Amino acid sequence: MTALLARSAAQARYVLLGAYFLLCGFQIVIIGQAAEIQRTQAFGRVAELLPAFLQRGLGSRAMLLATFKGTVAFGYFHPVVCLIVSFVGMYIATEPAHEIESGLVDLELARAVPRRRLLTRSLLLAEIAILGAVVLMGAGTFLGERLFDAGSMDMPSVSTRAGLLVNLAATASCFAGFALLVAAISRRWSTAFTTAALTAVVLYLLDFLAIGWPLVRRLAWISPFRYYPALAIVAGDSPLARNVAILLGAGAVAAAAAYWRFGHRDL
Repeated sequence: MTALLARSAAQARYVLLGAYFLLCGFQIVIIGQAAEIQRTQAFGRVAELLPAFLQRGLGSRAMLLATFKGTVAFGYFHPVVCLIVSFVGMYIATEPAHEIESGLVDLELARAVPRRRLLTRSLLLAEIAILGAVVLMGAGTFLGERLFDAGSMDMPSVSTRAGLLVNLAATASCFAGFALLVAAISRRWSTAFTTAALTAVVLYLLDFLAIGWPLVRRLAWISPFRYYPALAIVAGDSPLARNVAILLGAGAVAAAAAYWRFGHRDL
């Protein structure tokens, strides 16, 4: 297992380093932007720029986006951030499809390695990569707070930031389980990763459109992003434990299906 993890980590190192740099740097930049808006007392004008459909769909929580605290927290649920963290997990979770496509799986299984170990390796590394992503996001917020002297401003509390990061990690973990299932039924890595990534994008758009479209709201429950109500976490009234349990449970079901399918497929 150690050798498998080391080889997979080495293969994904450039993707991980690039994603980690973007995620950490984004938190620093957004705090710098928020601090500048706060110092010029321009958040009142930011509120005027919020689209009407957001204000109707989100209610009073929409105004959190026009505050220093909300802007800093936005760095944890910006669409680019949500998708990059999810992509990190899915990229690694779909590696078994690459091993099948390249024929490497034949060499691995020839050494009496159980099939399930290949999936366990990918799932474990995906979870470690997701954990690394959210930890570096938290570190970016810490560095931005120090760099732009934002400690005296209305920063989100440590518990709020932790709640956002835990919920984001659970969302990405759910997608990693789904990506593992896609990889277990695919023969090409590009097909597996593209399918998983496009599914995540579509489900994010579904959740976003549900804010102001009642018809779409009826279908939004199928999107993992529906269970990451970031503004509710910032407001302090989100059922965090319930949402995390749903996301981890869905990811576990998908992963279990992946193990079953991979164990019965023709390699």
